Amino acid sequence: MIRSFHALPAAALLIAAPTVPALAAPANAPAGSGAFMFESGASLLAKCRNKTPEYALACTAYIVGVVDGIRKDAYIGKGRPVCWPDRMSADDVRRIVVAYLERWPDQRRGAASVLISVALNDRYPCQK
Repeated sequence: MIRSFHALPAAALLIAAPTVPALAAPANAPAGSGAFMFESGASLLAKCRNKTPEYALACTAYIVGVVDGIRKDAYIGKGRPVCWPDRMSADDVRRIVVAYLERWPDQRRGAASVLISVALNDRYPCQK
């Protein structure tokens, strides 16, 4: 019997994940180095520039998910505090991130999650 991807138990996905090349860290990266990334700045920018609704949604959803994760970490004391506005629209955050990636093309090879934080910190720096 052939089962669909959705029918696989979660444990099967965890076992299979390390064997999928797209999910593996680069061979030269030491374990625990943080070199793994799902999305680079370049791939995120490509999604954000794409005019089809699916890509626009993927761009915005990724950015909003990262922002939520950063805010969660700050809230529970596991991350640095941020000085971003308490309320930002998804479109505003998306515009800030896209503008940053367009302004700094040399940064695009980095992890998109880091670049989202950098873009927002650049736009909303903490007062010293």
